Amino acid sequence: MLTARKALHMIRDECREKRGGGMSWMRTPSSDQRSEDPDAGLEQVIGAEPTPEFAAQVAEECRRLLDLLGDDLLRIIAISRIEGYSTEEIAARLECAPRTVERKLQRIRGLWSPPRNSHD
Repeated sequence: MLTARKALHMIRDECREKRGGGMSWMRTPSSDQRSEDPDAGLEQVIGAEPTPEFAAQVAEECRRLLDLLGDDLLRIIAISRIEGYSTEEIAARLECAPRTVERKLQRIRGLWSPPRNSHD
């Protein structure tokens, strides 16, 4: 969704009067319409639903990442964060301090980050 919106903003900006009024190579049918809706034209950039293959890939990657955690508490915190809960909300649900959740989130990020190459 973020990438699609960035693409739409790029198209909108390229079609501004000071950039040639839409005479650029990025002209799209939706660029003729001036809309206040931030998602106008979004359906041209992304489909309504993911393909079954893509959904299966995402599900498999989620399973792989959650398996990397190796701890049920870390999995609960990761899933809660993915679902959009704040650190404070997760702490309240788990009856612990927000700082504990922050430390666990740091640990999760470390486990999920690619290993750093010493040659970089």
